[in-house]
Amino acid sequence: MKNSIRTLKEGNIAKRILVLLMDAIIFGFVMFCLIAWCTVPISNAAFNYNGLQAKGTNYQINSRLYICEEVDKDGNKRIIEPNQTATITDGDLQFTVIYDYSSEDPGFYKERLHYYYLNYKTGNNVMYPEGKNPEDYMAPDYNEEIDDGNGNKVLPLAFYTEAWFNEKFGSLNDVKSLKDAGYTATKDFYYSGYYSKLNSDITKIQAFIIFPPFVLSFSIFFIMIPLLFKNGETLGKKFGHLGFVTKDGFSIKKRQIVLRQIALFLYVSLCSFVIGIGITSLATLGIGVLIYFIATFISKTKRSPFDYLCYTYLIDTKNSVWFDSPEEEEKNEVELEEKMAKYRSHKEPDKHLIQVGTKIVDEEVLKELEEEKNRKTKSKK
Repeated sequence: MKNSIRTLKEGNIAKRILVLLMDAIIFGFVMFCLIAWCTVPISNAAFNYNGLQAKGTNYQINSRLYICEEVDKDGNKRIIEPNQTATITDGDLQFTVIYDYSSEDPGFYKERLHYYYLNYKTGNNVMYPEGKNPEDYMAPDYNEEIDDGNGNKVLPLAFYTEAWFNEKFGSLNDVKSLKDAGYTATKDFYYSGYYSKLNSDITKIQAFIIFPPFVLSFSIFFIMIPLLFKNGETLGKKFGHLGFVTKDGFSIKKRQIVLRQIALFLYVSLCSFVIGIGITSLATLGIGVLIYFIATFISKTKRSPFDYLCYTYLIDTKNSVWFDSPEEEEKNEVELEEKMAKYRSHKEPDKHLIQVGTKIVDEEVLKELEEEKNRKTKSKK
């Protein structure tokens, strides 16, 4: 194999990042077009998605545990976070308590907590059907749950007394008490039957909105298109002259392309949706991509984890030479050796022929050309 012209130049990290951004932009554009034009209209027509979201927002606003603002002329509202919030992790969930803990007036927050427990939680103002009064739902035993008329169980008004409130949370005159009370109230609201069920329904619809376009777009751009090209390129890699060969430096097999892209799909899905659907998806995906590039960069051969898994190697196709199989390479070596023998039989005794890529040149002539090039470069300086 000493005369083989097979040369493999790895794709550098900068070009890989550029190609990744190009693929991500194309993929994201198509995915979000599918979401906006297909799955969102379907979900609104079939599941009343916008209506459920508005209902969930109203629940949050009416609880007084969240801050909201009007965002358009029609009075549509959304939940916002103030400049100072506290995000507390509890198991797999995160609760954002919307109290400004720098305030010196805890009375405002205590009023909000009072409202939640003494009004909203008992149904007085929010949960009771129209025409009903809180007195209609008083129970002989203040621990006994009452049906609010909407199929939800709530504790009677008599349960949340001023004494109970102060005993549970204290006077709320210090920052720690505010944090504890806000966290407890937000957690209670999140888990309460009427909100948790609604939130679960919204999450299921969001999954329907996002997953089909995600899977379809990924299948097209990262599985089907690479199968159309000989070296398993995506559109970005094709533009950037990057492609795959086997670990041994021969043309990649179709099964390797499929295996590699399915592994990539599972990794991207895990990074994007391991926490949930929303802005956190982009954050976790960004972390996943960073880990991917760090693992690739520290590899001696600059192979990614997926390359190790599928026995592949990413190369610069513009500056590399490879063959479909060892047999083809061997055939090329024989032809090259015959070609070299022909040149040797006709060359002058003082000539020194060498192979440079796919060409055979005189070593002395090549040396003279390089020296002339260096002289011209120095003269220009």
